[in-house]
Amino acid sequence: MSCSDIFIFGLGNPGLEYKFSRHNFGFIAVDGFAGTNNFPGFTQKKNYLLSSLFFPLAKRFVHLIKPLTYMNLSGISVKEALKKHGIFNITDENPSNIIVIHDDLDLDFGKIKIKIGGSGGSHNGVISIVNSLQSKNFTRLKLGINSPLKNKFRTGVDYVLAHFSKNEIKQIPGILQVANDILFEIINSGALQAMNKFNRVLKGA
Repeated sequence: MSCSDIFIFGLGNPGLEYKFSRHNFGFIAVDGFAGTNNFPGFTQKKNYLLSSLFFPLAKRFVHLIKPLTYMNLSGISVKEALKKHGIFNITDENPSNIIVIHDDLDLDFGKIKIKIGGSGGSHNGVISIVNSLQSKNFTRLKLGINSPLKNKFRTGVDYVLAHFSKNEIKQIPGILQVANDILFEIINSGALQAMNKFNRVLKGA
């Protein structure tokens, strides 16, 4: 393993009560990528779950990581996992090597956006990562969760912690397939290439 490895973090909250919530879209996407690509089972570390697989075409290991700290403390797990693999200075890293997958309330459900760097906006998990790493030098895969259903909830927090609707669940496999294709592109060609290839198309999703 080396610093050329790829680290893919899916954000979410641990616990069965959150398993199918909108805020756990990052967990769901990582699990989908693991299943599609025959990753071994996740093993538990101190503050995260880890599964690793060598990708021959890219000639590098890909590590899938699910933080076990709650969303607002995601940065603790991310920093711990990177340090465990010998990465201490994130600003020296290629942003394509660190990918964070998370739900996004500003994007409509079904839409996906690739972003390199930038602030965490209103997403507490991303804010925690930026603060813990003291860097924005990573790639984000943003999965839209906004929908008219949000108006039925008292607060945005209630909405993101609620489970996906039956209609949304039917659409998730298609969304995960696109996410899978994007991750493959980042792994093999880099985040910038993935942005050029997918972002214009995804705007019309």
